[in-house]
Parts: sequence; structure tokens; C-alpha cells
Amino acid sequence: MPIPVSALLGSPRRLMAAIVMFVALDLTVLLINLWIADQVARDAVAINLAGRQRMLSQQTTKALLLATTGNGNADAACKEFSEAFGLFRRTLSAFADGGDTLGGDGRLLELDKVHGAGAGAVATARKLIAPLEHIATSAAQPHLPDAGELGFAADYMVRNNREILGLMNTLTSELEQESVHRTRELRAIQTGAFVLALANFLLIIFGMLGKYRSVEADSRRWREMARHDPLTGIANRKAFVEASEGILSRAAIDAQSGTLLMLDLDGFKPINDSFGHLAGDQILISLADSFETAARATDIVARIGGDEFVMLCPALHGDKDIALFCERIIATVVALPGGDFPGCRLGISIGVACYPDNGYDLNHLLALADQAMYTAKGAGGNRWHVA
Repeated sequence: MPIPVSALLGSPRRLMAAIVMFVALDLTVLLINLWIADQVARDAVAINLAGRQRMLSQQTTKALLLATTGNGNADAACKEFSEAFGLFRRTLSAFADGGDTLGGDGRLLELDKVHGAGAGAVATARKLIAPLEHIATSAAQPHLPDAGELGFAADYMVRNNREILGLMNTLTSELEQESVHRTRELRAIQTGAFVLALANFLLIIFGMLGKYRSVEADSRRWREMARHDPLTGIANRKAFVEASEGILSRAAIDAQSGTLLMLDLDGFKPINDSFGHLAGDQILISLADSFETAARATDIVARIGGDEFVMLCPALHGDKDIALFCERIIATVVALPGGDFPGCRLGISIGVACYPDNGYDLNHLLALADQAMYTAKGAGGNRWHVA
């Protein structure tokens, strides 16, 4: 019979709590995974944009040099300077304060405010480019800056470009280190949540296994109790019927022989009435032990009533062997300690039914053995009679 899951965990409420905890921890792990993926993506964007700053610095310098040398289109060079410098400055502001800037495809990208050495590098770079901001603004207007301003700007960028590149390298390096550190922290949180989820899962499993073993042990104990006589501890009628029917079925197939004995105590009621039920119970317990001692390893001994016992003895056949076995049982009862009571005498009557002579049907054998037992009792007891 299957054991209900609620029984394995003690109660449906406990089962539900365990499942809710397991699902919550699993969802936590999932959310942390999404958080890590989002953070890694944002860090990758920031690192790429920091790398782009080096390119924009060089592009700004190149455009200023083209605008001042007179080679090519000065208007186009000024426009390129204005766009590159403007994007460089906007990206620095986004790094410094947190905000958006343009990506390579023209879409807005949100940046987090940088801290530590990266923030210092950004602040220094902003100070360095501050003198060029009004020139870049003029370059975006229809009237270009004069040659002196462009020359100053070009010379300024050439002199400071190496430092600006170094600052941007510092920013990139800091962003990479922060990304690794932040990812490690998130991974640690993720691992902790996973360990908790796994521990909760194992608690459910081991709790269910422990409860299953306990329930199974209880079930076995109750099954054993249901098949044993509570007073004597030997088999009861239910266990005797189940075992005997199996033995008789195999015996019928193999044409084997055997004997069924019905045992009923003589003089037990007067002892029970005169000396009390405790004395009677002790006699029954001692008799059950004696019968099991007298029986062979293949025999089945059971108590089926108040002072009635039954034995199925496979392969016990032949008048001589049956007589010897019955004599041994009678001797066991007569020699039982406490078998003699003042004014009372304990004995036993045995009814015998044999198979295949009387067939292999258990109920038929029991009925014949019962009749034979009453015949033995009517003849004075302490004897046996074969049906």
C-alpha cells in the first residue's frame, strides 16, 4: 500500500512549507542569475565605452591637426572635432555623475557612476579638457573658430593627449577590476542561495526517507502484530491460514504428504477458574513455547482460540511417525512445570488429519482434525485420534 507523501513529512502544512521554501530559494538563484547577467552586460558596456574614450581622444587630436594644417576640408575637420570632443565630454560626464551617453549605433546607453581610482581619472580628464570646451562649442556653429583658437586647441591636445590616454587606460582598468570584484560577490551570493536551496532539498529528501523508514517500520510492526497471538507471541489464526494455504497448494502440486494437528487442553478451565486468569495465561505461554520447541523447523504452530492450538507438519506421515510426534507433545504438556494443581490435572487431546488422504483443502482438514480431537477428548483425553 503506497504511503501518502503528507505522512512522510508529518503534515500537509509541513510539506507545503518545504515546497514553498524550495521554490523561493530556486527563484532567488534564478533572479541572481538574471542580476549577474544584467550587471555583466552593463559592465561590458562601460568597459567598451571607456576604451572608446581613447579612440575619441585620438580622433579629436587628429581632427584639430587637420583643421589647422589647411590640408583637406577645414569645415569637415572642425565638425569632426566638435562631434568627437562632444561625445568624449558627454561620456566623461556620464562616468562622473551617472547618466546616459550615445553608443556606437546612436542609441542611448545608461552608465553607473564610477568610484575609486576610476572616478579620480575621470575628474582629472574633465579638468584637462575644460579649456577646449568653448572652442568645441564654436566649432559646432556655422562660423568656425579663428585659426588661433584652433591652433591652441591642436597644440593643447598634442601636449596632453598622452596623459588623457593614460587616464582612460586607468578608467578602463578600474572598470574591469570592479566588474570582476562585483561578479565574484554576486557569484558568492548565488552560491550561497544555491547551497541553501540544495540543503533545503536534501532536508526534504532525507526527512521523507527518515519518515518513510519510520512509517515502514511501524507498518511492519503492525503487520507482525496482526499475525501473532498477543499473549503467546506465536502465529495467530490469520498467519496460520496464510502460511498453511501456501504450503498445501505446493503440496498438492508436488503430491506431498503431511499432517495437521488440532490441540485442545484438558482440564484447563478448572485451573483458570480456580487459580485465576494470570495462572491460565502463564500456562498458555509456557505451552506455546513447549509446542514450538517440540515442533520441527518446517512446522507451523499457532494459537487459534482460548486453549486451542493447531500445528501443520509438512512431510509428517505414517502411523508410527505421527504416534511418536503426538506422544512427544503429550509428554511435553504432562511435564510442564506447574502442570499439576491441587484438585486439577492438565492434559491435552489431539485430533489428526492427514493429506493427501483427507485432501489438500485447509478448511476440510481443520474440520476433520477438530472432529478427531473431540473424539480423543471423549475417550478421556491425553491421547490422539486420527480422522
